[in-house]
Amino acid sequence: MSYSLYDAAVTPCIQQLGALAGIIDKAAAHCAANKIEESALLQDRLYPDMFCLARQIRQSADFAMNTGGRLAGVAPPALPPADDASFAAAKSRVETALGFVKSLTREQVDGSENKVIAWKGGGNDRKMKGNDYLQQFALPNFYFFVTTAYDILRHRGVPLGKRDFLGPSQLALGHLSFSRSGSMSALPP
Repeated sequence: MSYSLYDAAVTPCIQQLGALAGIIDKAAAHCAANKIEESALLQDRLYPDMFCLARQIRQSADFAMNTGGRLAGVAPPALPPADDASFAAAKSRVETALGFVKSLTREQVDGSENKVIAWKGGGNDRKMKGNDYLQQFALPNFYFFVTTAYDILRHRGVPLGKRDFLGPSQLALGHLSFSRSGSMSALPP
């Protein structure tokens, strides 16, 4: 089995959205245990000119859905273009994004390497070939927002570690195996 555009686009979004859902659960528990208003933490940011935590989560979900959706030619579900005021709402957003990304198939995504992906961003029309869109725009932005959400929570004392950021790996779930030569392969379902 060769590495494909689906493997590069969909699989990491599934893993990181799953991790983000777990991180949100830990943030909610931290707020409850320490009598912190969730809305206050969701409005927190690392620096005044950065997006707040709620927006980092929203951007993570949007980038995950748009990454796979644009490559597959499938419109993602419309989610409110507003920051969430509770961790339950933020988690629901992430779970909706995760459900959409999981619904994408290899047949929809693979073969889009040279497909022109067009979208509006920052008030500008943008176009890139699928592979360039994924490697140079979509995944770097997706990881930026997920990482920044993690960093805000970690900075504010939420007990998180690297395993929380990585989430449930496919290896740990028994979906991948390694041969003696070190090559990795998917296990049959």
